[in-house]
Amino acid sequence: MSVRLKIALSYLTLIFLFIGLGIYVIYSERYIASQMALLYKQYDQTALIGKELDEAESLVKALLITRLTLHEMLLDEPEAYQAFLESSELFDRHYETLVSVYERYVDGVLIGVDARSAEIELNRAKLAAIADRHDHFHEETLVVVDLVNDGQLDQAKMLLNEDVQAELMTLNQQVNDFEETAEQQLEQANETFDEAIHAVHFRVARLRLINILLIGLSILIAAGLSIWIGKMVSDPVNDLSLTAESIEQGTYELKRLPLLAKRRDEFGILARVFQRMANEIHSREQQLKEQIQQLYIKIDHKKQAQQVAEITETDFFQSLEAKASHYRQRSARSN
Repeated sequence: MSVRLKIALSYLTLIFLFIGLGIYVIYSERYIASQMALLYKQYDQTALIGKELDEAESLVKALLITRLTLHEMLLDEPEAYQAFLESSELFDRHYETLVSVYERYVDGVLIGVDARSAEIELNRAKLAAIADRHDHFHEETLVVVDLVNDGQLDQAKMLLNEDVQAELMTLNQQVNDFEETAEQQLEQANETFDEAIHAVHFRVARLRLINILLIGLSILIAAGLSIWIGKMVSDPVNDLSLTAESIEQGTYELKRLPLLAKRRDEFGILARVFQRMANEIHSREQQLKEQIQQLYIKIDHKKQAQQVAEITETDFFQSLEAKASHYRQRSARSN
């Protein structure tokens, strides 16, 4: 595999690594946003139940005021009838508030999707039963009021004790049951909301830890790839430069080239070419040295011949040679 391809694959690995990290970060943000939306929804549900409970308590208070005003009417207290009408209007107002709360909630939620849809329908049914009971109670109280206005106090008391009081107790029991149901739903909603907050905190902390680990791992991988790419390029270049210096100095330390020549990339090709070049340079240098040595020998022989010729061509050497020839001739005659 070529160095260029290795570097390209390394950079592609880094690119895909950071793309994957970015995708995971985006997924984490969307997941956290979805969990926060779920928390907001559960918070709205809890607030709705709190509103239900407040209005139920107001209904109980309105019934209590109604009960007191009925007795005041029997005692012919001034403005008792007006207080009775106001308590009835107060009850109707809180009832309408509860109905509007449920209607707004149901309008914003698809049936079967929201977890509280069944509870809301049950509460609406109980509230409708309370409304029917209150209408019946209100009709009977109007009869009592008419009897009081006609001066028939005994019949009014009897009707109040036998029918109206029983209706009031039943209505009060229904409202108390509704209030208890709302309290139970509120406790359950608070527990669910607390569990959801804890779960979201846990998941956010886990996602934060995973993000930190992934970022750290990405940095380590990027650093490792950078070091690997650096060594993949710098080590062969360093070996080739040291070999070139040894060739320049004439030591010819080629021990690094065989290992580089085994590579299957551009550096392997360069090392093999460099190895052949170094061998050829070394061989030519040796041949040149031998030729220079032979040339030195030839030059020395020529100089010696020239020096001998110069000596033999002098008058002194020729005189000596003549004398030597004369002595050799005399020696031959004497013998």
